[in-house]
Amino acid sequence: SPPATPPEPQSPDELRRDSLELISRYLREAAGEAEPAAKKLFSGLLCGPGRPGGAAVTEKALETLRRVGDGIMRKHELAFQGMLRKLEIQKEEDLESVSEVAAQVFSDGVTNWGRVVTLISFGAFVAKHLKNIKQERCIPSLAGIITDALVSSKREWLLSQGGWEGFVDFFRVEDVEGSIRNVLMAVAGFAGLGASLAYMIR
Repeated sequence: SPPATPPEPQSPDELRRDSLELISRYLREAAGEAEPAAKKLFSGLLCGPGRPGGAAVTEKALETLRRVGDGIMRKHELAFQGMLRKLEIQKEEDLESVSEVAAQVFSDGVTNWGRVVTLISFGAFVAKHLKNIKQERCIPSLAGIITDALVSSKREWLLSQGGWEGFVDFFRVEDVEGSIRNVLMAVAGFAGLGASLAYMIR
């Protein structure tokens, strides 16, 4: 019989690439490792052949993430501090606990943009902590962990929602507070903070 036809090479994983770029930039900015004004530096990386408008979508998504994510961090700073203390992140190996938090966030089978952005916001809070303890070299690993948690387990959902363009559209109109409360409870359950956190955010 004739030899099997070799499989065609897969196209680059644009969802993972865009997600990692977006999350990495936001975490680095949150930690003070990159200035928002430096964003144009990345445009060339995002405008490869066959990706018209890719950079524009990522820039809009980053602007939305700054607006929504920064608001989440301000409003729920005390809750995030409590979670961070429970996770005891001091070195790169400790970041694996963030994967477990991500799994817990979606463990009830519900996925929405509110949960996604709250997970990324918590990642930014962890990135600030890494900078404070002079472990900023771990921020790329943290960004990779969050990206992999989202893209590996929520790929179909992300694609069905229009990817990061859908993220931008969603937060033009939606209030995320209900989703944030659900995420905080999920993370609190993982970190053993359920009762005190429930009191704080009820």
